[in-house]
Amino acid sequence: MKKFFFLLLIILLPVVVFSQDEGRRILRGQMVADSIKVEYITVLNKNTNIKAITDDNGYFSIYAQPADTLYFSSINFRPAMLILDKTHFVEKRLVMKMEPNITVLDEILIIPLTGNLEEDSKGIETRKFTSDLNSKVLTEGLNVEDPIPVNPAFQSNERRLPGIDFVKVYDLIFKPKKKQKDMAKEYLQGRTFSELVQEKYTYYFFTETLKLKHEEINLFLAYADNGKESALLLAPDKEFELTDYLINKSNDYHNREK
Repeated sequence: MKKFFFLLLIILLPVVVFSQDEGRRILRGQMVADSIKVEYITVLNKNTNIKAITDDNGYFSIYAQPADTLYFSSINFRPAMLILDKTHFVEKRLVMKMEPNITVLDEILIIPLTGNLEEDSKGIETRKFTSDLNSKVLTEGLNVEDPIPVNPAFQSNERRLPGIDFVKVYDLIFKPKKKQKDMAKEYLQGRTFSELVQEKYTYYFFTETLKLKHEEINLFLAYADNGKESALLLAPDKEFELTDYLINKSNDYHNREK
């Protein structure tokens, strides 16, 4: 009986192996729009959390497989989402059309003016603003001839100048200021700029968008590391600034040997 199950396992094993998914592979695509240039759009594979950034012509490459969900986002365009199927991998290049993010203003009615202030101001709602403070109540019991109180800490008969808080002035000049939090160190979290940048972007961002060879990636990131200035670009809300910084640095990197 054991031999029978063992023989059955040997027969079914190749079927199980070949029936498995082929795995993720490179999906190449391009973002297009009708009347605006498409560039630097973030492409996120929501199943793997892998990101890619389109180049200045809208081209991108990302690892994916059928049933993965791609999320496209940009400041200038409305977000879009696409669930991949097998047909998307048959095409030479996946083309996605983006809709511009246009803010439509409410309708405004423009009424021509006659030049007569009295006529033009008719029908305009006006509001009268009055103070709820009663000046009589405020001044009641106040003796304007009362002397300015003298600080008992001073044994002099001289009076302080009215309106000046000498304690605050002393604190501003002599009190040591608290050190501001070093945000650059907080973003680095004990790691290097090169390590964190390689986690944020895909391998194909460096090779296709930045036009770097495999062996040049670490050298380029060391070249782009400007200490605190570049570390501050690792903030979560600085993703587009970091992308522009890397693209500009890559141009300098390629031109330095020319």
